[in-house]
Amino acid sequence: MQPCNVNSQEKVKADSKTKKPSQPPSTEAFIIASLTSDCRLISGSRVNQNRLLEFRATVESGQVGQEFKVRAATLWLKADLVQQGSNKCRSTDIYVFKIISNRLPESVTLSSRQFDRVTADPVSISLEESNSGWQKIDLTETVRSWLSESGRHEKLRLFVDCSCCSNWRVHLFNADRSDTRSNPNRPFLVIHTDPSTAKRVRRRAIDCSADSGNQCCKQRFYVSFKALGWDNWVIAPQGYYANYCRGDCGHHRTPDTYVTYHTHVIEGMRQTQHLSGMTPCCAPLKFSSMSMIYYGAGSTLIKRDLPKMVVDECGCP
Repeated sequence: MQPCNVNSQEKVKADSKTKKPSQPPSTEAFIIASLTSDCRLISGSRVNQNRLLEFRATVESGQVGQEFKVRAATLWLKADLVQQGSNKCRSTDIYVFKIISNRLPESVTLSSRQFDRVTADPVSISLEESNSGWQKIDLTETVRSWLSESGRHEKLRLFVDCSCCSNWRVHLFNADRSDTRSNPNRPFLVIHTDPSTAKRVRRRAIDCSADSGNQCCKQRFYVSFKALGWDNWVIAPQGYYANYCRGDCGHHRTPDTYVTYHTHVIEGMRQTQHLSGMTPCCAPLKFSSMSMIYYGAGSTLIKRDLPKMVVDECGCP
């Protein structure tokens, strides 16, 4: 999905005793992380007094259509322990249901039978007092069914409930919608895709191949954060296709390949004056941003859309 083009950092203070979440298992991810309607996740209608989480999927890093495979999907929820002891329940559980009806009113109270008719794919996790903070819920099958059924045209709507949670505060924004835009504790969804099946947007620039010869082109290049030694602080993704430009710009060019008028003028001078030292370089012409989740100072969890992380097009400026 294409992240919102902002550079704001989103920080969450973590308890120093809290276990850091384990690293997501895949190599490419798009992150649905904002609770605003112009981005990707909004707080939706109320069902049984609980506000639904509604996710919108858009395209990340050139992926189009439905031609990719979801390897894993994780919902991250913030659950803080506010009181220890006293809870008489054997376990404290968070339940997540997918809403399968698009005809629910803005606010509705459902009986158990009615609730069963409009929900599917229940998933649950147990909360442990030793692991207060961000919780990971595996929604792989839920997201796969959502994308296969809706083709990303419909929102993913989730009902989240907590059983025996009197000692916990789960950040679901049930009270007020006004705080969701800037609240650093808002939930987010990370969807990992298989890069081997992802389709790419067709670009003006040439992608390097056996047929491109020495012509200026974009070379796909995967960067592993583990290889860089960054895997101890980068949570997601584990790596990404940064890409780079290679090839020759010295061959004869037609005017339609010039990026600017300046390029046209310089190329004319280079050819008429035989200025071999003015050979243009194959360089990036277009970049895109990438979403990343990582640990900052003081064990803060930061989600940020980093600009100009991916080379999308190469040319001879």
